[in-house]
Amino acid sequence: MNRLDTSGTLLQPSQQAIHFVRLDQIRPNEQHYPEHALFLADTILRERLWRVPVALERHSLAVMDGHHRLEAARRLKLALVPCLLLDYAQVEVSATRQGYVGTPREIVRRARSGELYPPKTTRHSFQSPPPTCSISLSFLTQAVPEQVPGEHRHP
Repeated sequence: MNRLDTSGTLLQPSQQAIHFVRLDQIRPNEQHYPEHALFLADTILRERLWRVPVALERHSLAVMDGHHRLEAARRLKLALVPCLLLDYAQVEVSATRQGYVGTPREIVRRARSGELYPPKTTRHSFQSPPPTCSISLSFLTQAVPEQVPGEHRHP
């Protein structure tokens, strides 16, 4: 059974914690396909549930996996996004398009600068599949605290 710990982090049986990160703190590094993001937003709205967390690099909050889910969250005007906070020591990454560098350093640089890769330019390989969840859309649209509880905090 999933449960919230005292910091507001959702604990999964697999021990991969889901953190609720403010939408405006998450940094994309790739563009997305608008029609796919719209499809995901429609699915999330219809089900009233968020099912798969977005994977982020824990220090920069750069997206590792989930650019389309992130855009769906924007379209739905969510305040919080369920996320996994990971390190590149746990994740392998490669470029899937010729002519692009797909290193952790370049991905974080692009996330910070706003210079986005084309869609599906990088591929992140995780040690285990991401956990699934069933988080109510009403929870994710709630008023956002000054700082989201969890490991990563912005001043």
